[in-house]
Amino acid sequence: MSTLLVDADIVAYQISSVTETPIRWENEVWTLHSDEKDCVRLIDDYYQTLKDNTQCEDIYSCFSDKENYRKTISPTYKLNRETVRKPITLKFCREYIFKKYNGFQRPQLEADDVIGILATSNIIKGNKIICSIDKDLDQIAGLHYNPKLKEFYNITPKEGEYNFYLQTLMGDRTDNVTGCPTYGEVKATRALSSSKNYWNTIIKCYGEQKLSEEDALVQARLVKILQKPNYNFKNKQPILWSNK
Repeated sequence: MSTLLVDADIVAYQISSVTETPIRWENEVWTLHSDEKDCVRLIDDYYQTLKDNTQCEDIYSCFSDKENYRKTISPTYKLNRETVRKPITLKFCREYIFKKYNGFQRPQLEADDVIGILATSNIIKGNKIICSIDKDLDQIAGLHYNPKLKEFYNITPKEGEYNFYLQTLMGDRTDNVTGCPTYGEVKATRALSSSKNYWNTIIKCYGEQKLSEEDALVQARLVKILQKPNYNFKNKQPILWSNK
């Protein structure tokens, strides 16, 4: 029997968003309405569907902490999200999922990091399945499940490593990670496809944009999803990625 590692940040956000209903009153004032009962029903349905489709009874719902160690690497990390309004029942959904569906959180880590560490360590015994629609987690080798497409797929260690370096070049606009300027997916894929040493290629690409190896290292540390070797379990602190 496998354990499902769910990116619960996404679940809570999606359900709290979809349950919001705009209401226009007679005085031309608009308000938002969201019923917690609808949230509970949709959350329970979502998790039951996951269990049915994956045949997993054991589930860990992984959440991000309020504090984020990546902010110490770059203060602009996810700065673009600070002005975005959060759904009004987001807090309720997070708390409900955490209590009912085995919430798991660690200081300063994002949900992706929690999943990466659980998937690559012995904290949870047996087989683990990563459950998310977030492509960032394709850095982690192992069995994955996309709940939107209802598809299983496997990531090899080599593919996971490649995906990390690809994202170091591309960056991630949704997280305000710039990556290497002018390098979108097509150009980054072309640069790495014939590379014999990914990091050397990345340094060269950054150099062409008048950026240093240190600049590339900052981007790599921002996009790196933590795994067992990247976490100090005793001190509960991330170990920043290095090519050394």
